[in-house]
Amino acid sequence: MSNPESDPEWILSKGRQSKNDDELKAAASRLWPRVQAHVRHKLANKDPNDNMALATEVWEAVLQSVSKTLQRHREARSRIADLDAYLFGIFLHRLNRALRRERRRQETVEVLPSTRELEQLPAAHDWKSARDLERSLEVQELIENMDRWTREVFTARINGYAWREIAELYGMNENQAKLRFGRALRKLAARLRYRK
Repeated sequence: MSNPESDPEWILSKGRQSKNDDELKAAASRLWPRVQAHVRHKLANKDPNDNMALATEVWEAVLQSVSKTLQRHREARSRIADLDAYLFGIFLHRLNRALRRERRRQETVEVLPSTRELEQLPAAHDWKSARDLERSLEVQELIENMDRWTREVFTARINGYAWREIAELYGMNENQAKLRFGRALRKLAARLRYRK
């Protein structure tokens, strides 16, 4: 095996040893060249180093998973007719799943290689969206810096509560609630201006 980290002895030494591990290690040693050849063939148009890193990662997970399964279920080994085919089948399944996950990730993220292409996006020239984003960040910063009472009153007002209802909730009259809230906002604004 080319990579010492892909050696079944090393991989399986992480968990509890079992009598099935010797057979598993032998099968893994026999299969590793086949696994490498399959990955080289299937991913011929990609970076060989990345391919082998992916193969090693998936192979380690397969060996650890099968080892744990064989330890938990003693009768499982007797049901496996061909351990080599079983391991290779699991490897293919997990490799395909990893490749699908990677493909989905790449499709989700649109890579823009230059600022010129970024400027061609419709939202790049939309000053309204930039102002909205900036205002949203400012409001978020304000809310995070409010004391508990001010935050509760602010939330109540956003949710449509009248000043009279808010004042009753806190045992004060309407004018007192408005004045206290206004004073809290002015203090917060002064503190944030001082910080900047």
